Amino acid sequence: MKRSQIAIAVSVVVLAWVAVVPGLVGMRAEAELGKIDQDGLSTSSLPISAKLASFQRGWFSSTAKTEYAISMGAQPIRLAVTHQINQFAIPFYRWAKITHTIALVDDKGVETPLPVKLDASTDKLFFGGLSTNVAAPEINWQNQEGLHIVGKNLNLNFHGKSGETQKYELNLPSLSATTAATQINVNLSNLNLSGTYKDEKSATDTWKQDGRIKLDSVEATRNGNAFLKLQNLVLDTDLKDHGNNFDLVYQTKIDKSLFGDANGVVADDIHFDFSYLNLNKDALLKIQAASKAFYEDMAKTQPAAGADAAAVAAAGDDSTDAKLAQQKAHMAVLMQHAGELVASSPGFRIDRLSLKTPNGDVAGNFEVNLDGKGLAPDALKGDNVMALLKERISGKGSLTLARDVFLNAFEQKNAAAPAQRQMKENQLKMYVDQGYIKDDGKQLSLESTFGPQGVAINGKRIM
Repeated sequence: MKRSQIAIAVSVVVLAWVAVVPGLVGMRAEAELGKIDQDGLSTSSLPISAKLASFQRGWFSSTAKTEYAISMGAQPIRLAVTHQINQFAIPFYRWAKITHTIALVDDKGVETPLPVKLDASTDKLFFGGLSTNVAAPEINWQNQEGLHIVGKNLNLNFHGKSGETQKYELNLPSLSATTAATQINVNLSNLNLSGTYKDEKSATDTWKQDGRIKLDSVEATRNGNAFLKLQNLVLDTDLKDHGNNFDLVYQTKIDKSLFGDANGVVADDIHFDFSYLNLNKDALLKIQAASKAFYEDMAKTQPAAGADAAAVAAAGDDSTDAKLAQQKAHMAVLMQHAGELVASSPGFRIDRLSLKTPNGDVAGNFEVNLDGKGLAPDALKGDNVMALLKERISGKGSLTLARDVFLNAFEQKNAAAPAQRQMKENQLKMYVDQGYIKDDGKQLSLESTFGPQGVAINGKRIM
């Protein structure tokens, strides 16, 4: 083939790409926005409703608007998102770039900008999936009560394919919050959140979720005096799927901390690991769906902001009775699904609690289990929850700490210190003699169990 023929062929391909592909991308974008906003959130457990309000399709670019209502209080929070769609595809990189502008919407339909300026955009990737970036170069927000929040260079990215594992990462180099009335100031340094998740729709799916929160430091002051300091905080989360049930596992580590003023409690190398166990997937999805329905119905029955008080009052007792009946019906559904969750015998466990202090080390663990064996799904009623818990809940725990941690805790550095220490020695001897605490001369320890038969410490029943 001659060079001129190759050039013509390439020109035809490029012309076809430029002339035809953008229009096809626009058609596809309209179909996908309609599907995501009209159907995608209808099965979500979140109390959010959404609709595609408009779509103006062009050949090379289009404009769309989606509207959202978040029903979490007396009045729903309403948002309008305008999407500017650049349909010029870049081969092997993206099909389209979508820029988002988010506005608040009041009950009259009037749109106002967000209090924080966001730069938000999404790339529809060439080989499938989306990559969304949200950035806030400056955060400077203050309310009427005097809370003032300032931050810089927030950046959030999440990407992945619909129905598959999604990845997210948030970075925030600095954030401070100040209250005018109490003169409390909280400063965060180098916050990072990252992880993966999959939005599951069914209990038969394999659920996946993990995450990590990292923070270089947290400092809180009151009138300029520090009362809390944390350094190098890390929190890891992991969801472990076991078929019908799953566990949520959390692991926390803090390198250094100070609680109180300069003479407060100092603790280093803190570990706090805990787990939620045997959570039933089907019951949890039902609870989330019932909660969503509850919030949505409550939002429908709330009078609109600025509604005429006389008109509201004219609705009379009938309206109030209907609302109460509706709330009772929702609560009955929630209680039934809660019973299904209890039937899976869920539990909570502190796998590890440990820290180092200038006076020695502290370590402990704890677990509580709820026996759901043989429990009917509708067994939970509003008036029998506490009685059922008393019959079915049990657990155990242990605590070990250096002797000096107890004797020197909150010790005042003054002439009364020797007397205070002697008083604590006497108290400790009393607890040891009664069998509540074991003392080997260096460490204090105790073990506790509780259940339907009562509470025991170191084998001695106290209740």
